[in-house]
Amino acid sequence: MQSASTWEARDRATAAARERFVAGSDGGELDVRPEILLSWRRCRDEYKIDPGQSRAPSADDYCDHSLKTDRVVTELGSVGRSLLEDVEALGGLVAITDGAARILTAWGDRQALRHGEQSNLAPWSAWSERATGTNGMGTALEFPDGILVRRCEHWCEGLQDWTCAGTTIRDPITGQALAVLDVSSWGKPLPDTILPWLRTAVEGVEAELREQALRDMSDLEEALGRRGRHAPGSMFALDAGGGVVAVNTGEAPGGMSGLTITTDCPALRESVRKGVTRARADHSWVGYVECFIPYVGDVVPFTIRPVVKNNRVIGALGTLGESAGEQLSLEARSTESSSRLPQRVTAVQGNRLIILNPQQIIFAEAERRVNCHLWWIPGPARQYPYQDDGKQRFGGLLSYYFAAICYIEAYAKLPVKMIKQVCDLR
Repeated sequence: MQSASTWEARDRATAAARERFVAGSDGGELDVRPEILLSWRRCRDEYKIDPGQSRAPSADDYCDHSLKTDRVVTELGSVGRSLLEDVEALGGLVAITDGAARILTAWGDRQALRHGEQSNLAPWSAWSERATGTNGMGTALEFPDGILVRRCEHWCEGLQDWTCAGTTIRDPITGQALAVLDVSSWGKPLPDTILPWLRTAVEGVEAELREQALRDMSDLEEALGRRGRHAPGSMFALDAGGGVVAVNTGEAPGGMSGLTITTDCPALRESVRKGVTRARADHSWVGYVECFIPYVGDVVPFTIRPVVKNNRVIGALGTLGESAGEQLSLEARSTESSSRLPQRVTAVQGNRLIILNPQQIIFAEAERRVNCHLWWIPGPARQYPYQDDGKQRFGGLLSYYFAAICYIEAYAKLPVKMIKQVCDLR
């Protein structure tokens, strides 16, 4: 634990940096942690959150989460209870949120709970960044290893007596946030070891999720083995996130692997996710989508049939060249943002924040063994990705467009965590 004089001096420096950022600084000259600066940028430029906000707003009661979320929250309740004695000794409280950072329960030191009620750090309150700015629960959703937000690092002035640390539990298949475990302290710093401590505390919950995901993948492969030999075309075993688990054919004529069919076609991947969602409401549902699939090199139908195990939809079987059931429509993509390039692009490299003009970016790449998301801002020219040495590479005239890539870390074959984020600073 740092001395009072040390963290008070740090608070003063952070408060001064925040004032300059609120006044319009682009952040390049500020001595602030990159992850905090990126969060401030979202709060100021994207979410338009009042920096003078005094407390968290109430949460809406809309709920669309799965039984998996309920199970994780229940298990986190046991984890939180096991931490309670140590957290009370720090004068803090433990909070558990759902995947949207809405607080479900909180308990701990009585004085901390009283202060929590004043700040609305209590059940039925919304702590996403979009609602409450930079904080240990909402900002934890943006970083794979969680985050510690100290006092004046909070975007909202009324929350700057709090120090909060949170870590997110994610679905290892879809990467969707399921819950957040948070420890918060009012008027007192938390030790720098708090995040590793929280990460260790949730290891058991995450291990169970990974084991279940591996069992689901095995069951999907078995389902493909049973039905694949009778399929009218190439058939794919697909997890609930739209990723390919197995395929009953080899390479396409162009040498592309069937294992990358949904990675190379985001519209197809999203359609599989949509189909899985439909099937959870109706296990007999079958549908198809028609889109351009690079694996084939043409617009072809792709039929999606759910795979159900123990009354639970664990994924789907996809058949190339077949159209059966309900036709799914492709999401219309907005072109509003394509008319102009951003003025700045920010990225995190190690412990540094890099601010670039888009025309300074000449190359981007993503490892093929991990799952990545790519967004293009198109212009009057188009250049397609190409393959080289097992990697997917993207080149182009960035005076016409630029690429922003989110890198995803993998547990074995399971993409789960966002590592880096490239953001537009306008």
